[in-house]
Amino acid sequence: MTPDCRLASSLIIAALTLSHAGTANATDVAVCTDAGNFTIELFDEQAPAHAENFLDYVDRGFYNGTVFHRVIEGFVVQGGGFSRIYRQKPTLPPVRNESENGLRNDRGTLSAARTQDPDSATSQFYVNLENNTSLNATGGRVGYTVFGRVSEGMSVLDNIAALPTGASGPFASDVTDPLIAVTSMARVVPDRYPNRSTEERHAALKTDIDGAVATGDNDAAAAHFTEYRAACGGFDPELLLAETNVLIAVGNNPAAFESVTEYLRVANNTSEDYFAAMSLARELEAATTAETLIGQRLAALVAECELPTEPIVPDANSATMELMVETQGLVQGYVQESTDSLECLEEIYEDDDRTEEDRALAVAAYNNEVTKQEALAERWNTQREIFLSLQQ
Repeated sequence: MTPDCRLASSLIIAALTLSHAGTANATDVAVCTDAGNFTIELFDEQAPAHAENFLDYVDRGFYNGTVFHRVIEGFVVQGGGFSRIYRQKPTLPPVRNESENGLRNDRGTLSAARTQDPDSATSQFYVNLENNTSLNATGGRVGYTVFGRVSEGMSVLDNIAALPTGASGPFASDVTDPLIAVTSMARVVPDRYPNRSTEERHAALKTDIDGAVATGDNDAAAAHFTEYRAACGGFDPELLLAETNVLIAVGNNPAAFESVTEYLRVANNTSEDYFAAMSLARELEAATTAETLIGQRLAALVAECELPTEPIVPDANSATMELMVETQGLVQGYVQESTDSLECLEEIYEDDDRTEEDRALAVAAYNNEVTKQEALAERWNTQREIFLSLQQ
């Protein structure tokens, strides 16, 4: 295997004691809805698994067209799992619970919905409308993981919560009337047109998209589409079809499937393009399903090699010496367990009796684990440096 697991573990050990890393900037996500727009700031450091999982869904276009199917005034606005016709969307493997990261389910925070299984969170999320202390991890009770907050536009969530609710589709209650859907969700990028009105900015971004598409620069076109979605620009059928083709060209089949699905919802169903899009949607759905199955197989390999759970790095501004010392021990223990797991993945790759798919997935899991080690090192070392500076 090309990566070196001994190098990976030595990077972590060095980071704990010698290197100095800066604090990473939080990732912001723009959420555009039928009822207005809001912005989410993700807690990448405090809830790395959930933040990464959420961004994976965002980048796949998964949330576009999903509805807020559970809205309870004074409690939560929940969505991320069902389409406008209440079709439950297939999800990626679940993520481990991170509710003991010190973050609370206070008003405006973004949290992961789950079943009674603490480690069952997938795509669904909710925004707390009040301080919901009953959802926190306290007294040995596993809570619901907070992994972000609404940084702008909380009034939009309040307005959604004020709508009348009742039974609709498969739900006996708590669905708003009218039904509110996410029209776009995308990572926030720097505004290249800060001095223009919203309409002027949308027009400029569409010109950028048209130019990139015309020259066949699909990477630039894909970036412009992301920027346009983050700006909550409107999509007509022609633009949705163009986005579909660009996303296919850059290899993002899941997002392409979401775009062509929306095209089929709003386009003229008697046009020639419509029938071609129907065939394309079937192909993309099959490809996306195959990718999901691969993800599930990857999760099985991860379980086979018992990849450990990353320890939560505390906030040095409020942590005690005892907690920091305990965390250093947990980080060092994680490094050793992770290195053992890397050896297991290496054995899978080198096993000629394994399928080529399993061997390739073992490499992917290996590289991902090395990346997680390095990210943990950066988080821990940053907090360690802060803590030491506070002791002076």
